Amino acid sequence: MKNLTYAMKEFFRNYFKLNGRLSRAGYWWAFLGYLIIAIICSILNVVLDTGIFTTVLQIATFIPWFTATARRYHDCGRSTGFLVLMYVLEGVFGFIIFGSLVGIIFGAYFESGGIFGGSLIATGVGAIGMLTVAIISFIGLVKPSVPGENKWGAPEPFDPDKDDKAETAVIEKSDDVSSEQ
Repeated sequence: MKNLTYAMKEFFRNYFKLNGRLSRAGYWWAFLGYLIIAIICSILNVVLDTGIFTTVLQIATFIPWFTATARRYHDCGRSTGFLVLMYVLEGVFGFIIFGSLVGIIFGAYFESGGIFGGSLIATGVGAIGMLTVAIISFIGLVKPSVPGENKWGAPEPFDPDKDDKAETAVIEKSDDVSSEQ
């Protein structure tokens, strides 16, 4: 539970932080925390017959997920440009799928070319493209950290006890100062 709490605090504390690095553990603990919150929001949506909770969650976490993913890619030696490229490719392939499905629906409806025209092929190409981009993105997120310092800085190890260690150091230092007086 301590890992999950620490990861979520760091996730929201670094809301707009694009520079630096994020460890694999930090990213995936934050993902688990987000998943738990998303499930709770989905249950609330069903119980209250609304869609507002997941919508608010997605809007509130879009920027921190982008920045966390950029920092995770930095930790693996990839640039933010790589992440933007992945987003653009997902959008392009999604647009191809959407456009081809509209073509299939209206083509079948107006009987102007049928379902087995180029639209079905375009849907397949779009789906394969999206799957390929998703796999490449996922591989980047599970790669181990680049050891040592890279152009985005030194690695930031996932340490949920960091706050406790800092408090202990401050307490020990104040005890040393008070004992000297």
